[in-house]
Amino acid sequence: MGTRERRKREADQRRAEILEAAQRLFWQKGYSATSIPQIAREAELAPGTIYLYFRSKEALYVELLMEGYEILHQRLTAEAQRSVPPADQAARLLDVFLKFAREYPKYYEIIFFLLQKERSGGWEGHVPKDALARVRKHETACKALAARILERAGYKDSGLRNNTVEAVWSMLSGVIFHFGTDPAGMRVAARAKEMILAAIFADRPA
Repeated sequence: MGTRERRKREADQRRAEILEAAQRLFWQKGYSATSIPQIAREAELAPGTIYLYFRSKEALYVELLMEGYEILHQRLTAEAQRSVPPADQAARLLDVFLKFAREYPKYYEIIFFLLQKERSGGWEGHVPKDALARVRKHETACKALAARILERAGYKDSGLRNNTVEAVWSMLSGVIFHFGTDPAGMRVAARAKEMILAAIFADRPA
């Protein structure tokens, strides 16, 4: 391995370590209570080293958002590609959503709850617009998969499809927010899933 390749590998490893440290602290302490010096200590680096890889705490948060959305999108895509009836496909997507919350609680927290819990505002003003656009693109891609299933099920109006996806997205995340991802909480989430599917597919629009 040449010097350039070795340096790139070392830089990639350090970047990953910084993200892991930030993820742990955001999850444990919350966004507002976490600082770049704390992240540096957690990663066993000097604070100045963090800024070689990320310009701010907001940039770190955005990167973690995109990592989480990429995992969720990959899993949703895999299920959406199965050749099954729309109702079965929708059920599978909801299962993926719930499984993601259970298996990746830190990413789930960062995507859905971290700033909402703290009611922190204004962080987006410190993030470049292109980075925010990338986050929105990831979120939109996840929701678009569900919207296409609704279209197959007979939801012809795009506004109705999108509003339905937003409602389901909010309802499931709300259930997990209030009841958690322990076995009892996931039983409530499973019941919510059944109710959502019944409401969507019992009387499909023409």
